[in-house]
Amino acid sequence: MFSQTTIFGGISDLAFRKTTVKENILPTDTLQNRLMNFHFVKDTVSDNYFNKLSTSLNQSSIFIVSNKFGGADNKLYCKIGSSIVSSQGIIDFTDTLSVQSSVAGHKILTFSKNDNYRKINPIVLINKKTDPLLMIPEILVFSQELSPASKQKIETYLSLKFGITINDISEKNYLSSQNSVIWDSKKNKNFNFRITGLGRDDSFELYQKQSKNWEDNNLMMSLGEAKITNSENISTLQPNTFILWGDNNQSLTFKEADLLSAHPKRDMVRLWKAQVTSSQTNPTKSNVYLTHSGLTQNESIKLRIFSNESNYENDLSNNVNGERLNDSLFIFRNVNWDTDHSKTDYFTFTLDDGQSELQIKLLSTCTDLINGVMKISVPDHIVPFQYSIENMTSGQLVVNSSQGLSNLIEINNLPSAKYKLRIQKQGYPEIIRMFDLEGISNQNIDDHYIWSGTAIELDLNTDYYQYVLTSPSGNTTQSAPFQMNGVGNYQLKIKNKLGCEITKTIAVLNQADYQTLQSNSLFKKITVSPNPSHDGNLTVHVELKASRPMHIKIFNAMGVLVKQGQYNSASDFTIPMTIPAVVGYYNIKIFIPEEGKGVNFLIN
Repeated sequence: MFSQTTIFGGISDLAFRKTTVKENILPTDTLQNRLMNFHFVKDTVSDNYFNKLSTSLNQSSIFIVSNKFGGADNKLYCKIGSSIVSSQGIIDFTDTLSVQSSVAGHKILTFSKNDNYRKINPIVLINKKTDPLLMIPEILVFSQELSPASKQKIETYLSLKFGITINDISEKNYLSSQNSVIWDSKKNKNFNFRITGLGRDDSFELYQKQSKNWEDNNLMMSLGEAKITNSENISTLQPNTFILWGDNNQSLTFKEADLLSAHPKRDMVRLWKAQVTSSQTNPTKSNVYLTHSGLTQNESIKLRIFSNESNYENDLSNNVNGERLNDSLFIFRNVNWDTDHSKTDYFTFTLDDGQSELQIKLLSTCTDLINGVMKISVPDHIVPFQYSIENMTSGQLVVNSSQGLSNLIEINNLPSAKYKLRIQKQGYPEIIRMFDLEGISNQNIDDHYIWSGTAIELDLNTDYYQYVLTSPSGNTTQSAPFQMNGVGNYQLKIKNKLGCEITKTIAVLNQADYQTLQSNSLFKKITVSPNPSHDGNLTVHVELKASRPMHIKIFNAMGVLVKQGQYNSASDFTIPMTIPAVVGYYNIKIFIPEEGKGVNFLIN
C-alpha cells in the first residue's frame, strides 16, 4: 500500500508511506519466511518503483524497517530524495547512518536532515527486489525534520508492530500518539533489552494483539489464544492500552537453589519488567508462552509475577502454573497484569524439579558464617548420603565425596568464597545447593562519589540481598531506586537471607573536597581499553604512586559480581580480562588496601 496522506499518528507533513503488510490472507499466500511479529509481509510490486513527490525533501525525516540491515553484503534498497538506503545504512552527501552489525538482522532506521543549500529532487525510488527473503514492511517519509518526541512516537509504533527494540542502551522513551510514556527507559534502565509489547493506538492504526521480539523466540504474549498472524487474533483491547516488557539481558537458564539468597528458588536468571498503561479498573489479561527445551517430563515451570519492586526484593509473588503443550512449549493462561495499579510488574519463571523442594536448611548463625562454619540440615529420609562441596571461586573441591551419616553437615574453616553443595542419594536426582560466604561484602559501591547536581543511583544486587539506604538527614530508602540526593555521608545497610548485616558508609563530596581527596590518592592513572568492547575482552592498566597489592571486581548493571582477580604488589599493572559478551553497562572496581576506584565500562 502506498499513500501520500498528510497526517499520521497526529504528526503532520507525511509525504509518503509504503506498507507491505497484508491483513487479509488468501489460500494461495505462502507465509513461510514472510512474517514479522505475526504480520504477513507481501510486496506486490514486482519491478522498480518510482514516485516524484509534490513536496520538498530538503528538510525530511525517514523511517524504514527491514529484516536485513547489516551483514557483509552491501545491497541497495532505495533512494529517497538525496538519501541512499542500503543494507549497510543510509548515506546522504556527507551524512552517514551506518549499521554496525556483522550479521544481517531486523532494524528500524531513522534519519533526518535539514539542508536548504542543495537542490534535492523529491523522489522515491525503490529497487526491484532480488532477494526472496528480504522484507521491507514499512517506509515513512515526512517533509520536515521531526521533533525528538515525534520521532519517538513513530519509532514506538514501528517497534511494537514489528517486534524490534529501538535501542538497547539508550534512554529513549516509548511514546504513544497521546503523549503517554508507555515505556520509561530511565526508570526501567536495567530492563531495556528486547523491549516488546501489546497495544492499541488507533491514531497509528496499531492493534498489536500478540507479540514477540525478533531477537527472542522463547517468550511471546498474546491476547487470548495466539494465532498464526496478528490479524487472525479476534481478542480485543481498549484504545490506548499497552503492555510493554523488557528484560535484564541475562541468560535463560535456571539458577540452582540457594541457601543464602533472597531468592532461594530455581528462578530463571533472566528477569523481565512490564509497564502497563491502561485506564481500565480491571486488570489487563494475556496468555504467556515460553519455549524452553531440555526439561524432563517430571519437571514443570511456573510463572512468577512480582507486583512491585518491594515484593520482588522480598520474594513475594503470584504464581501461575504452566501447561505443557509439547516437549518445549509452555503456556500460562489468563495472566492478570498490574493488579495493584502500580503500572509495573516484574516476572520470571521458576523450575520445579523435585530436588529443589527438599528441605535443605542452613542452620549457621551470622557468627558462624563470619568464622567460615557451615551447618546444613538435610531431611532424615535421605540419610545416609554422599556429598561434596566445591569452591566456585577457585574451582577446587574442599570436600570430595564424603559420607553423611546424620541429618547434619558441618564444615569448619571455609574461606570466604562461593560454594556448591552436591548431595547424592540412590533413587533421588542429584541435590544441589549454592551458598556465598563472600557476597555480602561484594557490593557495587564506591567509598566516595562526586556531587554534580543530579541524583546518584546505586546499582545493587537485590536478587540476593536486602538494603536500607539512610541519608544524612535520616531519611531511609528500602527498595529500588536507591538514590543519593546531595552531599554528605550515607549509610547503606546490607542484609542477607539469614539476617546477617553489614553497614557501609558512602561519602558524597562536593567538587573541591573530591579534588582534594584525589590529590592524596595513591592511584596515578587508570585506563580500560577498549571501552566500549564488542566481545567482552578488555585490558585494565593501573599505575600507582607506590607498590601495593590489587584486587579487581567487575559488576554488571544489576549489581552482580561477574569477574574478579587478585594481584601481587606492584606499582604498574597491565591486566587482560574477559567477561561474557553480554551487552550492557558494567562497573570495574579497583581496590588497594588504602582505597578503591570505580571505572564505567560498556559492551555494545
